[in-house]
Formats: sequence, structure tokens, C-alpha cells
Amino acid sequence: MSVLVFSVSHRGNAVQFSVDGAQTLGDLRQRLAQQFGVAPQQQRLLLKGEVGASPAGDSMPIASLIPAHSRIVLIGTPAAELAAYLKGNEQREEGRSNYEKYRATTVFQTRDPMEYSEYGFLKFETLPGLVHQASALAMLRRLARDEGVRGIMRKRQYSVGILLELHPNERTILGYNRNRGQVIALRLRTDDLEGFRDFDAVRKVLMHELAHMVWDEHDERFHRLNRELCQELDELDWTRRGQTVGGGAPSSGPRFQQTTVEDSDSAHVDGGALTSKGFVLGGSAPQLPPAPGNSDTAAGQQSRRDLAFQAWQRRKK
Repeated sequence: MSVLVFSVSHRGNAVQFSVDGAQTLGDLRQRLAQQFGVAPQQQRLLLKGEVGASPAGDSMPIASLIPAHSRIVLIGTPAAELAAYLKGNEQREEGRSNYEKYRATTVFQTRDPMEYSEYGFLKFETLPGLVHQASALAMLRRLARDEGVRGIMRKRQYSVGILLELHPNERTILGYNRNRGQVIALRLRTDDLEGFRDFDAVRKVLMHELAHMVWDEHDERFHRLNRELCQELDELDWTRRGQTVGGGAPSSGPRFQQTTVEDSDSAHVDGGALTSKGFVLGGSAPQLPPAPGNSDTAAGQQSRRDLAFQAWQRRKK
């Protein structure tokens, strides 16, 4: 038996080997894998060229390939490092894929993660083709972020799919609740479409529509819940504590009015909850009472409102 002595260096770490010259290059690769952790198929042995580069190289005797006292350089990545790299690359690809999925689901949604949780408003929609859309969207978001509203949504465990802007002339009502929270629509704009209604007034209409999350008809149960919601709206809003109704500390915005929608005026708000078949109470949407004062003035206001609505309808087509 002829013993062959040579050294193999990997990343500056040189190890001397004594092997039977009759052993094959494949046998040597197994020893190198144990010593340096580089899998046989990942090994490249350099000695004035690559050792065993031919297809039959691994089956050839070592003595025919490596002269005695040679210095061989091993090139190859240890299996543990290679596995760690592949795992990291897989995690990076998964993260990139998840990010693309996240972008695909959020690009066209007006949803704010800060304001939406399990209970609240999932999506906001404003009227297309009208001026001040950013202001309308800001008002919807302000309603959703209102501390009193958020407190009620969490306490009552209410979830609303879409909070929608209602056109002033699309229905002669101030809002509606479709299918107990699938859609809640609120009238935000004034009749001439140039301004916006008082925030606290819209806030109270929202309480009216939230009462329809439980009761469809304007009966005593509905009015009791509506009064409770209006009371909780004030109690759960820590930003308004310490102020008296109709007085107290001055505010840069409109004062909070504690009055709820009166029982006799409930039909003027929404005419009852909406289902897939229309108004629960039957018939068409109720009409708002005429404005106080001169009848000619009221008629003129209605005419301007009709013209604005017709112009909006033409822009939608």
C-alpha cells in the first residue's frame, strides 16, 4: 500500500492528509466534506488546473491525479452556510411577495389602518364629480376618528362596511342605513353643494343611523337606543369633557348640541332603515318640511338645489 501525503487549504485553513493512493477521488471528497463541511458536489479542487474535472474523475485513483506533497486549494461553500443563504433568500422572496399582495389590496381603498379595527368603518366613499372632494373625505374620516363615535363602535361592537356621502338632492333625507351596517350614507353638503353642514349635526344623524344597526322601525325601542347613543357620544368623548352644553369653554369649532333627533322628526332623517327591498316603513322617501320664512325664498332655494343636482347628474354620465 502506497501512502500519499498532501495538503488541502480552504479559506486559509490548511490540513495535511495521508491517504492510500489506491483510493478514488470520490473517497477523498467524502473526507473533505467531513473536514471542511463542503458537500462533494460543491467542491472544486485546484492544482495547476481543476483536479478530477473529467466525468470519470471521481472514480480515478488519487495517485493518478495528485502528486505527493502537493498543495491543493479547495473552493466551495460549506453546506450550513449555503442552507442559511437559501433560507434567507426564501424569506426575502416571501416578504417581497407579501408586500406586493399588501399593495395590491390597498391601492384603491380609502382605508386608514390607524382608524380601522375590528369595530369601526372599513371604507369611505365621496361623491364623484363634485368640488371639495378632499374636504368631504376628511369629514367622513373625522367622523370615524371622533372619540365619541369610536367609543360607541367599540362598546356596541358595531362594524360598518362603507361610510358614504349622500347627495343633498338624491333623497330628501339626511342619511340612511342599508342592511344594518352594510352601508351608512350621510348628507354632508349644503343645498348649493358649495359648503358643508355643521359637523355636530352630521354626527347626530350618524347616531340615528347607528340606532338602525339594531332596530329598523322608528318605534319606542329605536328612540330609546338613539337617546342612549347620543348620551354616550358625549360621555365617551374625553376631548369634550368639562364643557357645558350651550356654554362653557369657547371652541374654535361649532358647539356640541346635546339635543337628539326628536321622535316626531325621525322620518325626516331617513324614513326608516333600508333593506334590499327599500324602506322598511314603505313608500317613497319622506319629504323635508318647508323652510321657515317667505315661501318664494324657499322655492328659490329649492330651484338652485335642483339645478345643482341636475348638473351633477350630467357630469356622472
